[in-house]
This record gives sequence, C-alpha cells and structure tokens, in this order.
Amino acid sequence: MSLPALPAPKPGSFGWLLAHDLRLSWRRFHGMFGKLRPRTIALIVASALLSFHALAWPLSRWFTGADAEIGDGRMFYPALAAGVLFVLPWLISQSLTGATRALYSRGDLDLLLASPLPAHHILGARAIAIAVEAIASVSIFILPLANMLALNGGSRWLALYPALAAGGLFAAAIGILIALGLFKLVGPRRTRVVSQVLATIVGASFVLGLQVLNLLPAATRETIVAAIDRSEPGGLFDRNGTLWLPVRAAAGNGPALAIWIIVSLALFIATVFFTGRLFASSVVMSAGESAVTSSRATRNRAIRFRHSRARALRVKEWRLVARDPWLISQILLQVIYTLPISIVVWRSLGTQSAIAVSVAPAIVVIASQIAASLAWLTISSEDAPDFLASAPVTRAEVERRKLEAIALPLALFLALPLIGLAIFSLSAALWTVLFATCAALSTALLNLWHPMPGRRTMVMRRHSQSKIVGMIEHLLSLLWAVAMVLTVLGSVFAALPILLVLTVLWFNRPAAAPLSSPTSA
Repeated sequence: MSLPALPAPKPGSFGWLLAHDLRLSWRRFHGMFGKLRPRTIALIVASALLSFHALAWPLSRWFTGADAEIGDGRMFYPALAAGVLFVLPWLISQSLTGATRALYSRGDLDLLLASPLPAHHILGARAIAIAVEAIASVSIFILPLANMLALNGGSRWLALYPALAAGGLFAAAIGILIALGLFKLVGPRRTRVVSQVLATIVGASFVLGLQVLNLLPAATRETIVAAIDRSEPGGLFDRNGTLWLPVRAAAGNGPALAIWIIVSLALFIATVFFTGRLFASSVVMSAGESAVTSSRATRNRAIRFRHSRARALRVKEWRLVARDPWLISQILLQVIYTLPISIVVWRSLGTQSAIAVSVAPAIVVIASQIAASLAWLTISSEDAPDFLASAPVTRAEVERRKLEAIALPLALFLALPLIGLAIFSLSAALWTVLFATCAALSTALLNLWHPMPGRRTMVMRRHSQSKIVGMIEHLLSLLWAVAMVLTVLGSVFAALPILLVLTVLWFNRPAAAPLSSPTSA
C-alpha cells in the first residue's frame, strides 16, 4: 500500500516559491558533479559521510574524555569556541556569496519581481535557500562529529543540529544585509566584485583563525585558557556573556539554545520583511547597470597596437586576469590555506633548518596549483576563441604566449614566500625556485593538453568536469613536493618522484597534432 502523495503547493504561494528555489539549489549541487548519475552522486556523498564519521570518532573521544582538562573541564569551552569560530565565518561567507548571486543572477527574478507576488515572499524563499546551501556546505563536517559526540558524551550533543540550523538563518540574514549594504555603499557596478572578495576573506578567516591559535606560543595559549576559565562578568572572555551565546547553545545549554534560535529566527524574519523592497529595487538596478556596462564595453575606441604580436597576446591575458579581482582572490586562497599548515609543520619539527623541509614543499605545491588555475583560465575559459581562430597566428604560438603570460602573476604570488624562505636559507630558496618552476610547468602543460572548457567563474570547480585530470594534477603536485624534500635532505631517491612525473606526463601527452595549424575555436 503506497502512501498518499503530498499536495503540491499552490502556484504563487510561499511554499511554491520555496520549492522552486530549493530545486535551483539542488541543481547547483548536482552541477558540481558534472554529468555523474544521481546514484553515483549518492554513493559519493554516502562514502564521504562514512569517512567523516570515522575521522570524527577519535576527536569525539578526546572531546568527551574523562580528563579534567578536556571533558567538562577548563579546555571544554575554549575548544568549543574555536569550533564556532570555524563554522560561523564559513556560513556567513557562503551566505554572502548566495546573496550576491541572487542580486545579479538574471534567471527568473525579473519575471517574479514583475508579478504581483510580495517582494518579501520572493526574498524570504530565496533567503531560506541561501541558508540551506550554507548549512549543507558545513554540515558534512559538523554533523558526523555531532553524532559521534552523542555516542560518546550523551544526547546533549545533538543540540548541534538546531544550533547549526539557527546559525544558517543568522548567517543568511547577515549575508543579505552585507550584500545590500555594499550595494548602497559602493554601487551596483562594484558590489559584485567587492562582495565576492569579501566572502573569500571571511571564508578564509576560519582557517586562519584556527592556525593562528596553533602558531601562538604555549604560554600565550595557556593565558587565553586561564582568562576564559577565570573570566570576569561582562568581559570579552565571559562565557556567560552575549558573545558566547552560540558557544553555549552548541554545548547543549537549553536556555542558551532557545535564545540562540529565537535571536537567529527574529533577525532572519526582520531582514526578509524590512529589506524585501530594497532587494527588489537592487535587482532591477543591477540589471540596468549590467546593460550600461555592456554598452560602455562596446563603444568604439581608438586602439593602438604598439607591441609585437607576442607581447599583445601576453598583455591580453594579463588584462583578463587583472580585471577580475574575485578570480585573483580565489587563487590567492591556495596560498593562504597552505602556508599556515607548513608553518605548523616547521614548529613541530623544532629546528631552524627544518623550514626547508616544511615551507619549501608547500611553495612547490602552491606553484603547481596556481599555475594549473591560471592555465585553465587562459586556455579552457577563453573569452574570444573565434577571434583568435581568425587571427593570423598559429595555435602553437597562442598556446606558448598563454603559458608565458602565466609566469608573471605566478611570480607575483610566490615572491613574498620565496623572499621569506631566502632569509632563512638561500640554498633552499634556490632549490624551491627550480622545483616550483618545474611543478608549475607540468600542471600547466597538463591543462594545455587536456583542456576542460568552462566559465571563468568555475575556476575553483574546474575539476568537476574531469575528475581524472584533477587527480593527475594533484599527483604531480605531490610528486614534485616529495622530490623537493628528498633533494633538500640530500637523498639520491629524489630522482624517483621526478622519474614518475616524467612518466605521468609522457602517458598524458596529446596525440600527434599539427601544432603549426591555425587556432581553432
């Protein structure tokens, strides 16, 4: 006997709008996996959840241990506060990205806003979808930990579920308010870029925040723990204060959890209700600004070709990269995420000479990943393939100039880390330059040989089109990093990973092709 089907929401109702926006969110999620079948996607997600549950088990044992320093002792709230500092900035970053997408995505918003539907209903449905997407992005890490904590420490840890849901609503409201505030402050033309860069910075802060705690001297960390343990009422570290409300809610404190849910829900409802019309007018203004910008871009201007053909091609690529600060911020994230980890490794090794073993391989990995991203931007997301196809230039020259254009932004990204490394060890810096150059060249060639066409905005999800190319790219980065470590240590086995790199590149080289033929679209 089958269950009766649920009645479909009435067209035009809030439920109908919400179902529509959630359907769009699901399509974006599905698009991250390319053309994989739903069954394959479900298998991948299930495997990821099982893996994160396995990883969460030892952490939950530590967090709920009987040791007075952990369990409900003096380390309990500092550790939980670090977790909240990990989650909230990420939720706000994702919400700001979603709010910006809602403002500038043409899609169906023009049609919906032209209808007699209330603006706050349209914004409310979209805001819930934004909150759901933000929660989903972090729940795969948090909820397995909540489940394992509940098994080891009791059912109070299941409070992480409603606390996370409230955090999603809170972050969605903050993201919408920031996006609309930027729209008023810097105008519709700059809001998209500013908000995207700001979302990147906020998202990176959760990683940097945890790394900063690891980098602090042990005495400083002990001072912070003691300040939290013996905090004065009304102080910054007063865990009974307002700022610690989400921490107490995550800890399973019933009154704090109820207040956190009420505050988040009230802020969300107030944001939707009072900014609905502003959101609608901002969408209309963004559409008008897009048209004006497009009109400006098509104006006839006197252009003088003062450079050689080779330099003109390189300048074209540099302008494409420089005109989009969001792409630069996304690529820069790879530096931000990798260097603090290498510093932690260096500190754990405990010797000054160990910096070559910890930081140098990280720079090599960064170089390979940045080169891969830039190569994808210049080769696979070419904005004017027809123009290049009709130009009197061979395909080989176009590709060569694109690879040359990558060198300048790559050098700018790596200049500061290399200078810092040279201060400690000049020989390690020179070896790093050599291996970073080789690693960058190998991943750039891989993207040249196996282009994956896509929009420039998909630079951080380019591997969704070809998981194999992504795996090979990471393998090359790892092999070059291992070769770097073995070389610094003076081991003759450094030749082995280099030989493997050459083998991988040999088997992935393209079939014989007429490189001198004109460029094709």
